[in-house]
Amino acid sequence: MTISYASARNAPILEWADERRLIEGWQRRKDKFALEKLLLSHVRIVFAWVRKLSTDKAEQEEMLSEGILGLIKAADMFDLAREVRFSTYARWWVKNSVLSAFERLRSIVEMPAGMRAEDGQQIKQSTDLFDMLVCDDPTPEERMIALSSRDLLRKHLAEALTGLGEIDRDVVTSRTLKQPSETIDDLAVRLKMNSTKLRQIERRAMSRLKNELLARGVTTSRAE
Repeated sequence: MTISYASARNAPILEWADERRLIEGWQRRKDKFALEKLLLSHVRIVFAWVRKLSTDKAEQEEMLSEGILGLIKAADMFDLAREVRFSTYARWWVKNSVLSAFERLRSIVEMPAGMRAEDGQQIKQSTDLFDMLVCDDPTPEERMIALSSRDLLRKHLAEALTGLGEIDRDVVTSRTLKQPSETIDDLAVRLKMNSTKLRQIERRAMSRLKNELLARGVTTSRAE
């Protein structure tokens, strides 16, 4: 979906009832027209974050795409029973999607010739901006949304784990979800297998878990 800055800026603000009617149309009937109208009215949120982070056109296009995906995720997961405007809810998803894209883009930029990190110090021009934007205090609405979203992700994770075999589920839980996690050596002793075999099982189990989560519409990126 391609949306220009001009069309986003000029898009009308939706009334409460219209907004909820469009969300309901998308969630219940997968009405693409309803989704497009909802996105157009809120994509200015994406442009605001993108323009704040970079002036590079290629970077902006990448972050814009990720931000729109964040809007779509918000449309998928918005709870119509809550007395919250969609813009408040969507802002949280857009912010995380765009910042994750920004961090990924900057992590693959090569350091200019002749510059190197000394004594463990890194060139931090871009990450300083990222940290500054990430660390702003969330509003009460954003805190509520974050908690609600984490609860939903926990539910998806529990469901995804049921799709794994008993050993795979034990390995994932012990190595990733338990705090503190079990070491490979301790887990190998408990399961009575060598550590090399256990590492193979762990890789297989994590791959299967990722597929189970993807099947439920959950991605494993930082944006979530």
